[in-house]
Amino acid sequence: MTETRMQGVSHNLGYLARGLRTYGRRPVLPRMRGAWELQWVLRGGARPFRADHAFPQGAAPRLYISHPASPHGWTDEGGRVAEVFVLHAGRVPEELAAWVKPAETRTIDLTERELRAQAARQEELWSLWTAGDARLGLKLEQMLVETALLVLERESPSPPPLSPLSRVERALHWFAENLGEHPDVGDVAAATGVSAAHLRRVFAEAGRASPRRELARLRMEAARRCLLEGWKLERVAEYLGFSEASAFSRAFAAETGCSPREWRKGAETGRGAGLRGAPRI
Repeated sequence: MTETRMQGVSHNLGYLARGLRTYGRRPVLPRMRGAWELQWVLRGGARPFRADHAFPQGAAPRLYISHPASPHGWTDEGGRVAEVFVLHAGRVPEELAAWVKPAETRTIDLTERELRAQAARQEELWSLWTAGDARLGLKLEQMLVETALLVLERESPSPPPLSPLSRVERALHWFAENLGEHPDVGDVAAATGVSAAHLRRVFAEAGRASPRRELARLRMEAARRCLLEGWKLERVAEYLGFSEASAFSRAFAAETGCSPREWRKGAETGRGAGLRGAPRI
């Protein structure tokens, strides 16, 4: 078994080891590490053991993740040889920490694709560790995040669906961010992950006006900001997707009760101050 201990390279990495072990003949006795232990059994049947719990022998490759308060050791069958990669970290992403209860060791079976990806990361981490490379800490965090993602994707239930209000807010935010591309209701629905008909139902369930009406409102709020910035009517019309300035002027008058020029003049003299607010998205 190849082991290396280094201080000061990464405050979060306290121990790193890899190689072949005969845990059956030379077991690791149960004890609490005081750190998060991640041990990949790449080949063989090595497994944790503790006085109050027997871990079944599983087929490699497997990843065992142990809480800092887990009093466990390592064992195997007879003289069998296992290939392992193990690290001890002072902290892990909170999503991963929430998956492992205090004093617990949890396991996850790895697919061949996952094993290849993890093996590449392990080799990289080992090279940085033995070289004392300053990038070690960042690479360790990357590996821990990828491990947390693997666990969440494999073990966590599907997230609850968005509420109607949340989906409406997402739709309106996307529209406001892409206003200059002239998206229509169908584009907004696609970006939100639903059909146009479903988007209309979602808006109704959230107590909002129709998507078409809400998008028109956001266009006019954007128009007000453009006018306050001193844009010419032709530029405002082109930005908002109107065919010409006269078409924009008619839409603006229908919405506000005055022409763009009248509204800008009123805003400049203070009568339009109430229209300066940001879009309600």
